[in-house]
Amino acid sequence: MICKKCRHEMGPEELKCPNCGADNPFALKHEQNMQGFKKKYAATEKEVKGFGKAVEGLGKKAAILIVLLIGIVIMLVIESLNYADPDEEEAVRRDAQKNAAAYAQEADAFLERGEYMEYVSYLYAHELMNFPPEKEFGKFRRVQYVAKEYYECIRNMEEMILRSDDPDYFDSLDTDIEIFCMYLDGFYETFEVQKTSEKDEVYLTYILDMDTELRAAMRTYFSMDEAGVQDFIDLSRAKKAVKLQEVLRHE
Repeated sequence: MICKKCRHEMGPEELKCPNCGADNPFALKHEQNMQGFKKKYAATEKEVKGFGKAVEGLGKKAAILIVLLIGIVIMLVIESLNYADPDEEEAVRRDAQKNAAAYAQEADAFLERGEYMEYVSYLYAHELMNFPPEKEFGKFRRVQYVAKEYYECIRNMEEMILRSDDPDYFDSLDTDIEIFCMYLDGFYETFEVQKTSEKDEVYLTYILDMDTELRAAMRTYFSMDEAGVQDFIDLSRAKKAVKLQEVLRHE
């Protein structure tokens, strides 16, 4: 499932997002349900034992067995309900289908203004990033692939720069550097494929513009010139990480 705060993947059983630490409402609800079930089960068990004392022989064993079987069935039902695929955004998805034409028009407006971060945030907010209606959003497919990687690169870059001098962030910086380098490689792998596949000149312009903006951000944030940025992009992921550690830790 997707964290509502940072949009990273997390398991349905994780109480907090491993990336940003935000609460996972699905897991918390499951935990509350299980605690409630345990209390009800304990109470039922107590009643069964009390009932068992009132009957004798085979009748006693049969009564206990029946009640315990019912309890097991209830527990299995609760488990299956809690670990079914979380679908908290179903209403949002229905809304996306209903208003797809209007949302596609708004998405186009974000792209026309060069607001690529806002474009991706808008798609996430309306559950249009992963399963957009094909009729209205098919034209965005290639630019959307690139925009998603662009979004993660800029977001992680800003996080690193804003917090790099924070002593409490020191241990987390290396992890975020690795994540950024992964997204940067992902951006350029996607970029190279989609820029040659995109036939619409308007959307090709957006794809090329994202590359230009990402390079400009790296020049600013990492104090590199254009040649330095290209050299950095051409490095292996491991060497990129080493380079950023030197830049951000002022080594």
